[in-house]
Amino acid sequence: MSNTKKHIMLLLIMFLVMHNEKIYAAENREILFISSYSPNFITFKDQIKGIETALGDKYNLQVQYMNCTSDNSRVDESNFYNLLKYSISSYKNLEGILLGDDEALEFYIKYKDDLFKDIPVSFFGMSNEKNINTAIKFDNVVGVKEKESLDETIKLIENYHKNVENIIIIDNDYRVINSFYNNKDYLKYDNFNFKNLITKEFNIDEFKNKLDHIDKNSAIISLYPIHFKDVQWLDYKDVNTIIKDNTNNIPIYTCLNYGITDGVIGGKVINLYNHSKLATKMLLKIINGENLNNKYINDDRPNDYIFDYNLLKQYDININSLPINSIIINNPIDIIKKNKGIFINILILLLGLTSIIITLISYIKYRKKYEKSIIEAKNMAEEASMLKSHFISNISHELKTPITVIMSVIQVLQIKDTDDFSNKNIQIIDNNCKRLLRLINNIIDMEKFDSNEIKLDLKNINIVSLIDDIVESIEPYARSKDLSIIFDPHLEELYMSIDCPKIERVLLNLLSNAIKFSYNCGIIYISLYKDNDNNAVITFKDYGSGISEKNLKNIFDRFTQVDNTMTRSNEGSGIGLSIAHSFVTLHKGSIEVKSKENEGSEFIVKIPIKLINEKNIPTHDREILDYNAKTELSDIYL
Repeated sequence: MSNTKKHIMLLLIMFLVMHNEKIYAAENREILFISSYSPNFITFKDQIKGIETALGDKYNLQVQYMNCTSDNSRVDESNFYNLLKYSISSYKNLEGILLGDDEALEFYIKYKDDLFKDIPVSFFGMSNEKNINTAIKFDNVVGVKEKESLDETIKLIENYHKNVENIIIIDNDYRVINSFYNNKDYLKYDNFNFKNLITKEFNIDEFKNKLDHIDKNSAIISLYPIHFKDVQWLDYKDVNTIIKDNTNNIPIYTCLNYGITDGVIGGKVINLYNHSKLATKMLLKIINGENLNNKYINDDRPNDYIFDYNLLKQYDININSLPINSIIINNPIDIIKKNKGIFINILILLLGLTSIIITLISYIKYRKKYEKSIIEAKNMAEEASMLKSHFISNISHELKTPITVIMSVIQVLQIKDTDDFSNKNIQIIDNNCKRLLRLINNIIDMEKFDSNEIKLDLKNINIVSLIDDIVESIEPYARSKDLSIIFDPHLEELYMSIDCPKIERVLLNLLSNAIKFSYNCGIIYISLYKDNDNNAVITFKDYGSGISEKNLKNIFDRFTQVDNTMTRSNEGSGIGLSIAHSFVTLHKGSIEVKSKENEGSEFIVKIPIKLINEKNIPTHDREILDYNAKTELSDIYL
């Protein structure tokens, strides 16, 4: 091999070491664990947990994985050899080696003299008798065999299932079964017929068919049924589910703790945590120079009796009759003890919730006690509101009648020849009648809004012409304060569907306010244009007293006036802008105001431009407009 290739190989080995090695403690003394498989293998976590428990915090635990696959394919020994050789040489103080499962032990035996020398070794998870017998002949080698407690599990079936006549042993191969027969262990149980199911001889469907034909008076011992003709590896949970679903309430036992899944009662099982813990303690004794009574444990002492609480109840097995120190999973009492703090918190929470529920029930009873009187009070209030609305509506109409009569008489008097003094007094009477009429109209409209009775009478109107006529109608009132009104339409004409009387009142109200709150000799600007959203935008800008910022947000509320003192300089009821806002809203439009105190105000009205189907385009009545202008501006004295 060339020098370049050697350098590349060395770098590759260093890379693999950095990504393959895991450190589980923080001490200078080091123990190496060689795992036959990978960190994802089912036994790995329990093995590591047992090793760490025995080591404590006195050793650095280093781990190397052979990454053997479940189909028993061989690892690339050359790469792993180079990787391990580099790793061992890099450890500062390697005191012992742990071997997990058969492949690691076989590798150790093959390369002992080359890699491992006289380093103390302990193995666990082993079942290959040939490799075990070879290894224990070496000095400083100890270990624990993975011994299935088949005999003890059969005794459990004998004790707890008196009707069982057949025991079906399901395994991946014949290793455990041959040992059982070769040692003639079966002769102790002449009351049972033993049968075997070797999963490697069947595909999944064939295996299910075999299960369907198992007699009802049978029990099953599931060992390692994970390999099939059509599936190289099947999880214990999936295999046991198949067994449970294809047998009719037949008790199922196992000899491996991973096999205790849904539907499996349990048994005396191999616990890899116990095996790795025991093997690690044996290694430490060798390292510390302590004597071992037995350097090799080949019986089932490290195994545990483990049972599923739910299955014990299902088969009426008394917990007190189980072997001493049996472990019971899913036991409600154990769960409560283990999670005592959680259950105490849950209890406190339940007590708190109970208290809350009791309080809520008491509150509901209290509320129901007064619910009837509250409903009665509500009905009385609604009735009073309705009576109020009727009263206001009736009294408003009653008031309009004498006002109309008075105004009719005034018109007659104005026609006759009268002196200037009389004409002036008649004009005062007329103006105040119009003011009173405007107030009554506003009150009537306000009540209609509250009762949702107000409707729009839409007509297609040229709004440019309408505004122009309105400006002309109010010019006498503007001249009374030496004000100039400038109307700047950006369009020659703009037809749109509106309720003309209502829009007239909106525009007249805004112009009335502009005149009243403008300083003498000022200017009022009115503009009209069409925006990008197809709205007609009408603006009214004056340079008068303006509105303070704190009052702007309430300007469209009912009965709101900026100058709210007993010495107001301008007359008004405080509902004009509210009515204007409501009329614009009815047209699906909007009205807003911009203002600064002592600098003036700008009101912006936006109304969507729409047309209705009409044969003739109506025009507004100029005389009615003049009359409405006099009514809306009646509180401005000429």
